[in-house]
Amino acid sequence: MSAHPNVVSDEEWVQARIAFMEDEKAHKAATLALAEKRRSLPWRKVTEDYVFDGGELGKKSLSEIFGKADTLFVYHLMYASRQDRACPRCTSLLDQFQSMKLHVQASGLMTFAIIAKGEYESLMRAISHNNWIWDIYSASENTFPEDFGVTKDGGYAGAEGMYDYVNPWPGGDEGPPNLPGISIFKKDSDGNVYHTYSIYGSHLLEYVQYNFMFDLTPDGRPLGKPEMPFLTHKDLYDFPGGNY
Repeated sequence: MSAHPNVVSDEEWVQARIAFMEDEKAHKAATLALAEKRRSLPWRKVTEDYVFDGGELGKKSLSEIFGKADTLFVYHLMYASRQDRACPRCTSLLDQFQSMKLHVQASGLMTFAIIAKGEYESLMRAISHNNWIWDIYSASENTFPEDFGVTKDGGYAGAEGMYDYVNPWPGGDEGPPNLPGISIFKKDSDGNVYHTYSIYGSHLLEYVQYNFMFDLTPDGRPLGKPEMPFLTHKDLYDFPGGNY
């Protein structure tokens, strides 16, 4: 437990809380302004219609994965062929997104998909403990992960071999073959696909609901390397009697 700064009367506590609301209002306004600026970023046309292996979903091109929506949310899962497990931080984040996926995708406003570099069969074995309702695709037969900067030695024109556009690949030659990210795509009425945004690395932590909850507490976020050091795969936690 962290040391508390001070203990005050009820009246002083309420006044301090009310005063802090001004900071929270400023933070919300800045967040909304940043989102508006993000929406004004330029798009780039995706000229290759990558084909992915979706197992029972079949082979689908990038444009077909959109389904009935014109917005596609892709999570680049940190996974390489024949690994026993996918990244526990990725899988934890996707657990949190799953309920949103159910509601939003049903509305037709946006389609969600997981895409990983590993072959479909080994990928499904590696994540079988998650009981996901995600649409999951393998990019083992195309260069989608390389082209979108989440597989080593790939990257965008002008940022080749970099992760998150400006950072050298973590660990260099000894680093992991794949890393996580989120990419957003739009499709117009003519079927053209555009890449509108991507985000990688530690920036993904701002979308982790654990951090939102920890930020409300006196102790704040748990410190450690890698980030969120308490996480493991959800079937490996020791719950007495098997109860959460």
